[in-house]
Amino acid sequence: MSRKFKALSLVLAVLIMFGIMPVSSAQDSAVECFAYEVVNLNGVNIEYGIYGQPDGEPLLLLPPNGGDMHSFDGSILPEMSKHFKVICMSPRATGKSDWVEGAMTFEAMSDDIAALLDYLNVEKTRIFGFSDGGNLGVVFTLAHQERVESLVIMGSNINTLGTNTFDQIQITYQYIILCIEAWLYDDPEYARRRDIKGMMVGQPSLTFADISAIKVPVLNIYGEHDMIQRWHSKKITRSIEGAEELMIVGGGHSTCFDQTETVINPALLEFYGVN
Repeated sequence: MSRKFKALSLVLAVLIMFGIMPVSSAQDSAVECFAYEVVNLNGVNIEYGIYGQPDGEPLLLLPPNGGDMHSFDGSILPEMSKHFKVICMSPRATGKSDWVEGAMTFEAMSDDIAALLDYLNVEKTRIFGFSDGGNLGVVFTLAHQERVESLVIMGSNINTLGTNTFDQIQITYQYIILCIEAWLYDDPEYARRRDIKGMMVGQPSLTFADISAIKVPVLNIYGEHDMIQRWHSKKITRSIEGAEELMIVGGGHSTCFDQTETVINPALLEFYGVN
């Protein structure tokens, strides 16, 4: 039996065991992008697009693990673009942004955000981040609090202890499979996917004491049936002075976006003070 066949058999077994389903990619947004570029920042090419109001207040959207600047095209972007200058970016190794092997950390991506805001002459911005995007938003806020007007996180955790045990096991198995494939085939694509998934294994590694340093307004959104444990989500809220929270009844992790029009968008606009 060839090594390739053995590897594929192992992948199939894990997929069947854990019921892993592929995530569909986002559709192109109907909102016009009035500025788009792939720009070199500190030696790394980063893709971004700007939507909505050219003279509006900035709102930075940070996508989930493996997501790119189009991750919110079919959810919050259309509504938020009516009120803000919305900045969407593709983090490292997604979209047309560079993959830098061995440099896939929230801290490195936080530096990318700071460099992008400098490039765009944006001194301060609102931030919305989903899942790993929320984790990145927390890391960026801790490092650059003076540049954050407010922070909304959704389905986010500050360390891997906050993820439901079964989900974390599934994530770890997916990562192991990608490590095996990257080793077997010596293929950069497997290595890129390995590094993206690897961000969910051991990262972030913050404590509740760490996030108590956040002093900007915070809204913490999570699903009733989220992959993030509810006690963890609630403790995030309690650890940040003045933070608000919203549990989306019936929502899972990504399925919270099923209630974009009825729950998420109204909550965001209220939090942002948009009438």
